[in-house]
Amino acid sequence: MPAAAAAAPVVFEEPPPPPPPAYVAELERTRVPLWVMPVLLALPFWGLLYFGAFGSRHTEAAAAPDGVALYRSNCASCHGGAGEGGVGPALENGDAKLTFPDPADHISWVQTGSGPFSGQVYGDPDREGGPRTAKGIMPAFAATLSDAEIQAVVDYEREQL
Repeated sequence: MPAAAAAAPVVFEEPPPPPPPAYVAELERTRVPLWVMPVLLALPFWGLLYFGAFGSRHTEAAAAPDGVALYRSNCASCHGGAGEGGVGPALENGDAKLTFPDPADHISWVQTGSGPFSGQVYGDPDREGGPRTAKGIMPAFAATLSDAEIQAVVDYEREQL
């Protein structure tokens, strides 16, 4: 058998890349038109004026709730207009502080009402005049007054009655 000729490696040539489509053709850089320059310079100033036209971004803090008005509209019917008592116990002359030495307990009482504590002793058991017993008729105000409004009522009952 004749000697096999050494096979030369076959080299495949890569085809040249296709030319880019017409819409991707290289764009030539153009100069910026002169009329654009004043627009570009005025744009930052317009932005400042635009945002300034909407007025002040600062909101005023909401006025603190009026404890006197809230007391009169929610509490006075039972505790009296001046805290002298009625269906509910008297709160005048610092009696609210005697019953609830800790303001947090006073706030909790106004939030939950006396219903869950009916027949139980509440407040400071060592208060002057003896402890109080819950009748279960004071409504809970957590659903009708905000925390800030309850705080305002409690402050009024503790400091001004």
